[in-house]
Amino acid sequence: MKNGFIYANGRISGEEKTLLDQRMWQMLLAAGDSEEALRLLGDTWYGTFMQYHSMDESFLRAMEVTEEELIELSEDERLVRGILHRRDVRNARYLWKSALFLDKGSAGGVEVERPGLLGIDILNRSVASDEARDELPPLFLSALEDVTALDPGDTAGFDMRMDRLAAEVETKELTDINPGFRNFVTTHLEQRNFLTAGRCHVDGVPRQEMSEMLLPGGFHDPEEIAGAYQRGSLRDLMAETPGFEDMAAALGEALEEGSFLRYEKECDARLLELLQKGAFPVFGPSPLAAFVIRREMEMNHLRILLAAKAAGVPQSRLRKRLPRG
Repeated sequence: MKNGFIYANGRISGEEKTLLDQRMWQMLLAAGDSEEALRLLGDTWYGTFMQYHSMDESFLRAMEVTEEELIELSEDERLVRGILHRRDVRNARYLWKSALFLDKGSAGGVEVERPGLLGIDILNRSVASDEARDELPPLFLSALEDVTALDPGDTAGFDMRMDRLAAEVETKELTDINPGFRNFVTTHLEQRNFLTAGRCHVDGVPRQEMSEMLLPGGFHDPEEIAGAYQRGSLRDLMAETPGFEDMAAALGEALEEGSFLRYEKECDARLLELLQKGAFPVFGPSPLAAFVIRREMEMNHLRILLAAKAAGVPQSRLRKRLPRG
């Protein structure tokens, strides 16, 4: 197994070269429009996948290839679960939302990703079949029971419960790969909760309604954040966590100005730093899992960039959001 991971980690070093470098990000940010940005992107690793009808589909296929390549490098069950159950969560969201709220029980025409560890048929039938539900892992089964009990039309409640499932799966599966991922996952959930609270503050959302949107697993529990929300001290609470000073300052600025671009940039920069410099063991699946998440974040940033270029957003504003280039 150790020799297998020597090979795998050698390969992952080669794969990292396919991530966009700073120079390419500088050119993408400086592109005059989306067409120029797409031409630049076509000369990178992504060019192979730009034969599809849309960039969303191209990114989807590129992510699937990345995941499959890394699973081939390591048969470690922790890595397989960590990667594929995250895909199962996304497919469950697509299928269950369609079956329960959109198509009145028919999810046959929903676009999904390749199956992870749970077959599409199992996820599809589990809405109405007890036999199919028996094949769901406990976290998925609990989520399905909760969303099927929602009032008709409560899509917001559905999204909140599926967000919770995604957080639960990420917390369990990534930390099973290596405890070093715990800091990454906890940081991610903390950032997301304060972003939710901050936006609710700007919109004047009542405390109780806001607290129901928060996810467990951050450095501060939802009740602590709800208390700070009521007192108007979200920035101070966030600054209590070592290493969060810059993010807390950006949050304070966002609460005053109503724009969270800089806050989201600081958050993403912190996550990238944890993935690139995290204390992961050399031998094992951790570097492979970290690479998957880095690729995922890169694609999310490319989606933001391409949408901004298509909408004519100035480069200066885009740089306020993306920690690239």
